[in-house]
Amino acid sequence: MTPHQLPAVTATFVGREAELAKLSAIADRGGDGHSIGVAIVAGAPGVGKTALAVQWAHAQRERFPHGDLYCDLQGYAPGPPSTPHEVLAGFLRALEVPGKMIPRSLEAKSALFRSLVNDRRLVIVLDNVTSPHEVRALLPSTPGCFVMVTSRSSLSGLVVRNGARRITLDMLSPPESEALLRTAIGPERADEEPGVIGELADLCGHLPLALRIAGERVAAHPYLRLTDLLAELTSEARRLDAFETGDDEMSALRPVFSWSYRALDPATARVFRLLGLHPGPTVSVAAATVLAGTPMTDVRRRLDKLTGGCLLSEVDRDRFRFHDLLRVYAKERVDAEEPPEERENSPKRLLEWYLACADSADRVLTPMRRRTALEFSTGVANRLEFATYGDALAWCEAEQPNLVASVHAALAADWPSIACRLPLALWAFFTLRKPWADWIATYKAGVDAARRCSDEFSEASLLAGLGIAHRDLCRFEEALEYLESALAIRRRIGDSWGQGQALVSLGIAYHEQGRFTEALDHHADALSVFRRLGDEWGVAQTLHFVGLTNHGLGRFEQAYENLRQALEIRHRIGYRYGEAETLVGLALVFQKIDRSGESAGRLNRALELRRDMGDRYGEAAALDHLGQLWEARGELGSAAACWSDALKIFTELGAPRAADVHARLRRIQSREW
Repeated sequence: MTPHQLPAVTATFVGREAELAKLSAIADRGGDGHSIGVAIVAGAPGVGKTALAVQWAHAQRERFPHGDLYCDLQGYAPGPPSTPHEVLAGFLRALEVPGKMIPRSLEAKSALFRSLVNDRRLVIVLDNVTSPHEVRALLPSTPGCFVMVTSRSSLSGLVVRNGARRITLDMLSPPESEALLRTAIGPERADEEPGVIGELADLCGHLPLALRIAGERVAAHPYLRLTDLLAELTSEARRLDAFETGDDEMSALRPVFSWSYRALDPATARVFRLLGLHPGPTVSVAAATVLAGTPMTDVRRRLDKLTGGCLLSEVDRDRFRFHDLLRVYAKERVDAEEPPEERENSPKRLLEWYLACADSADRVLTPMRRRTALEFSTGVANRLEFATYGDALAWCEAEQPNLVASVHAALAADWPSIACRLPLALWAFFTLRKPWADWIATYKAGVDAARRCSDEFSEASLLAGLGIAHRDLCRFEEALEYLESALAIRRRIGDSWGQGQALVSLGIAYHEQGRFTEALDHHADALSVFRRLGDEWGVAQTLHFVGLTNHGLGRFEQAYENLRQALEIRHRIGYRYGEAETLVGLALVFQKIDRSGESAGRLNRALELRRDMGDRYGEAAALDHLGQLWEARGELGSAAACWSDALKIFTELGAPRAADVHARLRRIQSREW
């Protein structure tokens, strides 16, 4: 009798075409007459490892005329796992070996099994395996057989010693997730509430098991609306409760996760729990070390174990990510198992570390910026120091989502001093990279925090930053309101330097609206403040914008003198950002006076500085001006190339200026035709 032990295929199986093709390729290599094919299907709990293996095996049954063998080794189930002895005994019985003829020792069972399957073509699925030693005695020696092993572990030993090839399953894509839900729910009910399917898939984290449970919840209750389930899932505290099926522990997420968690050693389980306190989407080894409060070498080993057990994904060098639902489970475990002081101290230690590192980066990116001393509840260990400008900028880019999340986490935890200082430490990064949505959201949270702790200096700085962000977005009414509020606080607390800075920012906002007289009035007041203070940085900044305003008024010789003085100071004090800014201003003036031949050189130097600093907005602005210069000279091809590059950058940044560049590019293209 030919054994056919495969379970039924999953009714809601969708997608996975690439993974199915990889399994076929591994089987083809294993069927070359020289070696047995072994595929490991690894992945997180509930990701669909078994469903994939069974789906492939059913679809390929014609390749295996002598049948299929299947065993769930129950490596992650609540009870004891199946032993190789038990599995082999079951396989031998399926191959029609009488019970009394089955040998007692594992070696003899394995040898008899290999003999029986020699010259046969079978597919064998070994499900829920935890370690390589559980599998080796179950492997045939004939190249005609193909073995698929599913595991939440990477099973590297099988790869090294047995030539297995690993496929690691990720979550489903959004279209696949929606297709699974539509299959489970039925297209009619899915179409009754347009758009909700996509939101439901997102809250399920695109995890197949979660999607199937959610679909079954809806299918089993004809009067349950998708929006009702959506409301349950939106509450993070109740999210895993929404995936309880009630009658089948094997199909509920919390117990499935717990089986993997209970298999961890205590130190690794603690790291897993504490990672649930991390506020952002990814965590670096350095951040995990701060959370755990243990040596980095030890934490790295724990992270490797969690990755090997598919409880964590490595997304970049030394950077890891939880699945959303595993993060919720980790938070549950930390609430249940960690003492209250650790639940508070670990995240506060982490947020203060992020603040200290962001401040270190900001000091490299803008070394001349005025700052106030930071205060921490305890000493900050493992604070990062950045050797180069590029290192500081790269760290900010990699950590941006975590830094933004940390601001909101600090505010929610009522640590206002962190929540108001961290956005300010991101000033240089925000002005260079222009992530306006994050910039505005974190600065608004910072204002709230500053008011909670009566930190008027930080409040004024944050309001000024909001004004500049809104000015960049051409939302001038809001920009002026924020900047006037910042100026009022600066005056009230007697902050002369801050008054000068607020006056310059207000002058720029008026300039951008073509209100040049008001702009000059504010700049004049700022210039007298900075000269009285003997602050060269502030004097140069103000002279730069006075020059631009005089340019707008057609006073080109006066503009040239203002900008020349600003450039001399900025170059002397090493302020590269300002130097590039003023070079652009001079290039515009040169086009109006008898020095137009120097414009291209100044713009190219500004472009070089912008690129060197990673200032993408400034790079695009320089390209825009270069395009205008080439157009004026009749070099339309060069103009089009500059504007195309500028448009790409402005569009990626979401800058309003993209519309102007697009219009210029269309105009020149119509002339070329």
